[in-house]
Amino acid sequence: MIEVLEKYIPHIIAALTQAGPDGLTVKELRGRLGSGEQFTRRALTLLLATGAVRVSHRHRPGVRGAVPRVYTLAAPNALAPVATLAPRREGVTE
Repeated sequence: MIEVLEKYIPHIIAALTQAGPDGLTVKELRGRLGSGEQFTRRALTLLLATGAVRVSHRHRPGVRGAVPRVYTLAAPNALAPVATLAPRREGVTE
């Protein structure tokens, strides 16, 4: 499953790059990428852990109902390299 997430992460980064400073919610990301909610959330969790993505709120507290979380790229320059997961090493031989 990690391999699939590693292949999917560049698509999320590309979608967030196109969204600009406004960012996207999970629902908007799912619509753009055609993916499932759980899979999108897992990929975003990995990106949050690496520091490549940050989360904010679209509305201020006090708005009725749930406040959607908005995900944006943490890098100020969208073209700058973004932190990714380290490649897996199956076995080291010398």
